[in-house]
Amino acid sequence: MAQEDLNAKMTRAVLTFQGEEVQQAANEALAAGEHPFNVIRGLSEGMREVGRLWNEMEIFMPEVMAAADAYYAGLNVVKPRIPKGEKVDYVATIVFGTIWGDIHSVGKDVAVPVFEAEGFNVIDLGVDVSAKQYIQAVKEHGANMVGLGTYMSETFMHVEDLVKEFVEAGVRESLIIICGGPAADSAQARKMGADDAFSDAWVAVEKAKTMVKGKKE
Repeated sequence: MAQEDLNAKMTRAVLTFQGEEVQQAANEALAAGEHPFNVIRGLSEGMREVGRLWNEMEIFMPEVMAAADAYYAGLNVVKPRIPKGEKVDYVATIVFGTIWGDIHSVGKDVAVPVFEAEGFNVIDLGVDVSAKQYIQAVKEHGANMVGLGTYMSETFMHVEDLVKEFVEAGVRESLIIICGGPAADSAQARKMGADDAFSDAWVAVEKAKTMVKGKKE
């Protein structure tokens, strides 16, 4: 089967939440000699289509989560096949985590595969993440972005304290800090020292790419 057909098969399987079919198509592409990066690009088309359907309100959060699971089923097949030592040209490295005091993971669990599908190197710290954990991960992975998940209004207010911690640790100037979740407000986030806030992962990833490009220039 041609790679174009396999990509279409992977996209269709992601959209119908068929993890086994995604894995089968990924394995077929690899067996045919397709480079793992090209297979990942094919998988990514599925998540982009999920974004289009989400923005047009044709699918809702349960379907998005199921599609993300199918996407990861394929990604888990492909990632071990990337040749060791081969350089990956990521858009940026971003540390994700739900801010301390908040154990909600749904928003973050949607954002992570969306950012991965768009070429970001994602470090997922999970939920209830402390300032110390964020800073350690930023330094360890050389991250140039941080994504702060804030589901609740009370924990969104922790952003100001966290940014101060970044300043004291000497990493703030090198970072783009974005907030995400239903409690996140763009104007308030900037007032507290972050760069922006989003309630939609697909809007966030496009804005993030623009911010990274601007930072480089």
